[in-house]
Amino acid sequence: MPVPSVPPNAGQIMRAVRRALREVEINPAEAMDILSWAHEELPAIYERDQTAYLVLGSYRSPYIRRVRSVSDRLNRRYGTYAFLIGDLGDIGIPRIPEFRVKFHLTAALADYVASVIEQDAGGEINELGKLSETEYFSKAYVLPRGYHWETEPKLQEKEDVFLAAAQIETATDVDEETKQSELTALVDRASATGIEVTVEELTAWLAEQKPEVPSYSWVQLNDFRLFELQDRCYPWLTTDELLEQTDELPGPPRPKWEQ
Repeated sequence: MPVPSVPPNAGQIMRAVRRALREVEINPAEAMDILSWAHEELPAIYERDQTAYLVLGSYRSPYIRRVRSVSDRLNRRYGTYAFLIGDLGDIGIPRIPEFRVKFHLTAALADYVASVIEQDAGGEINELGKLSETEYFSKAYVLPRGYHWETEPKLQEKEDVFLAAAQIETATDVDEETKQSELTALVDRASATGIEVTVEELTAWLAEQKPEVPSYSWVQLNDFRLFELQDRCYPWLTTDELLEQTDELPGPPRPKWEQ
């Protein structure tokens, strides 16, 4: 019987597994199964002559098409390997939460994590929470559809303030008192940049215009703002804009002949 292959970074892999399972013990046979899986499925991630991108997002249609467009765009760069967790084979250990283990393994080994977000429901909410609250945050970038800037450096015109207000107004899982408090805070931030606007103006504009913007949960909006403060938030509206923002992600450039 052939001896299972063990990847060179077995220690790092098993630390990620323990992190995923919150220190739940696995037996030696399970550990070997995980290491063999990593040796077969993940070598391109930990090859040091490549830059690896883990691309996250919804696997439902039509969202998956745009997630794959980001992965394909990144793979056009020199020496890169961009991938989706869903394209990896099964580990095959029934008792463990497999997706959770795969997420921690790939996020730990990848050089960058890019999360494409278009909605306020689905697995990407859970993934966003993991990114913002773990050590993976420092390598993570979010690409939220239709997100409007909320921090002072990004508020350039009055229209920016109105669009940010619309985003607050359409947020889910938050009460009206909190929304009003956030609108007041937005007005204060706008004033700090020299834009004079009142809460009453924002409220009247929202009632009159009823703007259509993506509806995100309050938790998501707070995480987006965190990434915005770190200059790692890349909003977009169309697929072309998504690809343009993808080109702004750090790492090797695309070939000049293709740009």
